[in-house]
Parts: sequence; C-alpha cells; structure tokens
Amino acid sequence: MPFFLPLHKISKNQLNPSLIGGKAKALAQLYQNNFLIPNGFVITTEFFNLFSKEDNISGNDLAIIFKYIDACSPLGFVAVRSSASIEDSGEQSFAGQFETVLNVKKEDVSGAITKCWQSLYSPRVSIYAKQRNDERKMAVLIQEMIYPEVSGVAFSLHPVTKDSNSIVIEAIFGNNELLVQGAVTPDCYVVNKQLEILDKNVASQKNIQFLDDENGISSKISKDGDLQKLSDNQIVAVAQMVINVENFFHHPVDVEWAINKGNIFILQSRPITKIN
Repeated sequence: MPFFLPLHKISKNQLNPSLIGGKAKALAQLYQNNFLIPNGFVITTEFFNLFSKEDNISGNDLAIIFKYIDACSPLGFVAVRSSASIEDSGEQSFAGQFETVLNVKKEDVSGAITKCWQSLYSPRVSIYAKQRNDERKMAVLIQEMIYPEVSGVAFSLHPVTKDSNSIVIEAIFGNNELLVQGAVTPDCYVVNKQLEILDKNVASQKNIQFLDDENGISSKISKDGDLQKLSDNQIVAVAQMVINVENFFHHPVDVEWAINKGNIFILQSRPITKIN
C-alpha cells in the first residue's frame, strides 16, 4: 500500500478512511470534483502503522515529503492536519479533538507530523470516543498554507432548530483557530436555501490572529473588529458553496472555510451528526 498520495491522484479504492482518514477522504472527493481546496497530499495510515513509534522520520522519507511539499506549496509553508480513521464519520465527528499545526516550514514538518500522530491517543480523544473499541489509525494531510482575511464555519442545516432550509454561517477576521478555540465570538448570519439573508448578528472582535509567511502566527488588536466580517455578497457566496457541498455528499454538512484574495477555500467538510 502507498505511503504518500497527492489529493488529485487518490483513486476510488483509496478513498477509504482506514487508509487516508475521514478528513482527507472528504477533501480529496471535493478536490477531484472541482471544489476549491488547498493543494496537498496525504501521508497514509500505512506509514503511521510502520513508523509512528520511531523516534524520527528517516532522511529518505523526509526527502520524499519535501518533494511533495515543493509541488503543492511554492512558498514552502504548509498546514499539517490530522486525518484519523475514526474522524468525520456520520456517527461521530471528533471535531477539534485531533492536532492541526499551521504555518509549518518545510524543515519543521517532521515534528508537526509527530504531533498529529500523538494526538490519536490523547486523553481527550479517549474520553470523546467513550472508550469504544475502534481500531484507531492516523493519516496526516499536508496542504499549501492559506492566509485568510476572513474565515469561519458554516452549517447547511440549522444546528439548533434543525431547520433544513436554513444555513448558519459564523465568521471572524483572520484565521479561524480563535473561533475553534472559543476565544472570540463570531458574526452569525442565517441564510435560507433560496439565498435570502434572514438574519445578521455582528459581533465585536478585538483580537485577530493572522498568519503570514514572514512573521508566522501573530495576533493583533483590531480597529475594525466592530465591522461586519463578510459583505452581503460574500455571505451569499459562502451559502452557495455550502449548498453545493451538501448536494455533492447528499447529507447536511459542517464546513470550515477561509477567504483569501476573494477565493473561498474549503478547509474541512464533515457530516452534521446526531440529527433527530
């Protein structure tokens, strides 16, 4: 079985969470069907099975990984994301439970991969899994680093009311890690599937986390934090993207997204679980 798979070359037979993890499976399917996904490749669970207990990734394997990074990220900075075999299923999403390392320089990627592997056995994952006897495996998804002006999450079904005609979008300035961590309150917009904006709740955002290829991850106090994070046209565009993803997978979805230079990138797509 292969150790390294570019997103555009993953075959139908390889679209298996036990090989590439749930996160990478969804993104590979979207990438191959012309959705805007950051370019990248997967280090498969086969590599994890053989080498995750080693102290270091070998020089030969690192050379191959560096070659793939050069192909997907001209600047050499990548996002290193866990893609566990038990992640993003229709039963349990494990949202936020596994490691993601952002703005990783090529020469630091080995340590980031190890962090993703180690997160598979963290206490919080065991608690979340409710001690299920899952055979846990970890793939690692490495993608070109995206530097968002605005980012957030969107739900193709209202997460509170379960209204299937309502899309809920949460948005913040900068990188969405502060949103995932619960450190900031996002704007919240509600749009119906006829693309009519039904409600807008604009939140004040004092801290913004920005990423760039020169200064890494940095936070600053925002002078514009009271402004609406997405324009009305962008709200409709994000809503249309989420509708397209839902239609592609044929089930309600929770999508992490980021806007860079006017382009809406999909960073993750998972099923909305526990729908009554």
